Amino acid sequence: MKRRVPTFSEIGARIRELREKHGMSQDQLATELGLSRPVVTKIEGGKKAINSLELRQIADILGVSTDLLMDIGEEDEETLVGRFRARQKSDDKMLVESVEQIEHIFKEILGQIKLWRQSNG
Repeated sequence: MKRRVPTFSEIGARIRELREKHGMSQDQLATELGLSRPVVTKIEGGKKAINSLELRQIADILGVSTDLLMDIGEEDEETLVGRFRARQKSDDKMLVESVEQIEHIFKEILGQIKLWRQSNG
């Protein structure tokens, strides 16, 4: 079954909805994108076409997938890059703890691989 391609107005409305949900102003989004606020207003109003690169940048800033911006994916889908970019300064401690946990898990996996190689080598 072929999916309908959303209009720029629909994509813009989705961008506005998600930007507001994240508590971000048009000025903040514009700054992140390296654009002016009036350009963001045009994007959100469907008055300016956006290309796939711009769509990807907006998705990363808002911490969502491009599918979600096009309203064809899961509501809860987020990208790791987007979540990282959308983090608050108060999240720094949590980020460090998460990285340390990932590092610990990685070392455990490497240890298991080493043991497996020794027993099968």
